[in-house]
Amino acid sequence: MRVYSTFLQVIIAFSALSIAIASAEEPTKPTVDQTFSAEKESRINELANLSLQDAFDTLNSHEFLEQDAYLNKAIFQALGFRSDAAIGLALNYVQSPQTQSKDTDGQPLYLAKRIFQVFPETALDSLLDLYDSSGPKVRANVIYVMGQMAAGQAVKTLLVEALDDTSYCQELTEESLGQPLRICDVAYNQLVLRYRVKNVLRTIGTGHNIDVRNYYIKLIHYQI
Repeated sequence: MRVYSTFLQVIIAFSALSIAIASAEEPTKPTVDQTFSAEKESRINELANLSLQDAFDTLNSHEFLEQDAYLNKAIFQALGFRSDAAIGLALNYVQSPQTQSKDTDGQPLYLAKRIFQVFPETALDSLLDLYDSSGPKVRANVIYVMGQMAAGQAVKTLLVEALDDTSYCQELTEESLGQPLRICDVAYNQLVLRYRVKNVLRTIGTGHNIDVRNYYIKLIHYQI
């Protein structure tokens, strides 16, 4: 009787998860037309007159990174007329393993992610090509920056297929806790965030053993 009860609980959990994922909405492009103070609007306008690299470096600061709506409009205004070049610059940071952690100058990989979110149509093909031609560390970066992009089925397909990739994308160091993350772990984290999946691990981390990770990855994989 206890075995049947446990089996029934598992079936109910799977069904609830399937419904939650199926009903979740895809991310949308950020709003870029909000009006700010005269000082902030003037600051945004200044960015358009800077070189591409200088504009990127200015955006990659606490002044902009800590205010989502302000950053979105600044990206659109400062980079929209040169979006192809901006995507190219952002891709350089995606290809650098050094951008996976915060540094003293800001968060270049995070800023690249936000640029792709503002210009998803321009960025999509280049990101897919980079994913297909790169090793695990860069693939993990691509998954991270694409996780919240408004690119519909293309992003979903990439994330779901990545659930089968058990390649390690982190290096094991003396300070590491547990096993490094794998591509499938990173993809799981983005899927849970993208579709706001409930009743599962919110984030897989290095402190979770492989069996626990695999259980939740399978749970997501079977229902998405």
